[in-house]
Amino acid sequence: MKMGILLTTSPENQNAGTVINLATAALGAGHEVSLFMMDDGVYNVVAKNKISSRFAGLRDAGAFLAICGHTAEERGVEEDDCLTGVKYAGQYELAVMVNESDRFLSFGG
Repeated sequence: MKMGILLTTSPENQNAGTVINLATAALGAGHEVSLFMMDDGVYNVVAKNKISSRFAGLRDAGAFLAICGHTAEERGVEEDDCLTGVKYAGQYELAVMVNESDRFLSFGG
């Protein structure tokens, strides 16, 4: 099964932990996970944030991680600020992710 997840809230929001736990369980069950972060969700993969190490764990377990380049730029988050392997993407890539997912979940504020 392919699972897509959209996260639009900051690291301080409980959604971040929920997404990490859900994605970890899905990966552990052998499912494919793609995670797209936009709006304040882009802060979750800024390398200096404490929670980013948990997102790095998802990446290392095989999850695809992407952030919205537009909202990242609006918030002053550059590619060099993010974990390695995080793709700068756009709404087209999000649409493809939604289309290719068997299940798509959205976590926002």
